[in-house]
Amino acid sequence: MAFNSREYSYCDVQATILGRPLTGLRGIEYTAKKSKEAVFGAGINPKSIQHGRREYEGTLTVLQSELEALNRAAKEAGYTDCLDLEFDIVVTYTSGETVTTDIIRCASITEFPKGMKEGDLNSEHALPFIALGIDTNVTA
Repeated sequence: MAFNSREYSYCDVQATILGRPLTGLRGIEYTAKKSKEAVFGAGINPKSIQHGRREYEGTLTVLQSELEALNRAAKEAGYTDCLDLEFDIVVTYTSGETVTTDIIRCASITEFPKGMKEGDLNSEHALPFIALGIDTNVTA
């Protein structure tokens, strides 16, 4: 049985922070990790896999105008800068009629980079973040 589907492309991705779509989004990646370790007893083979804690992290890559808007929003809310904010990131992937939504819960940016160099036509900044959780394939 042949199955033909349209694949997701970058133009199908939208991310929203603080209720505002990130129009200057250049990239987003996020990861859920879970600590695991083989448990050994007698013999040479492991007896089980021990499960541990989960961790969530990622990177938002944005144009400088988006970085400045995020920083302004933080200052208007009474914070020093965007490093003090905690927010959900809603990521929506649309392919034809299929919509997939992930929610990155309580994300907090860990670095606030700035800078440019000669010849740059725009300024792109990677904002690493940690989070408290990632809900995948959320239905509205």
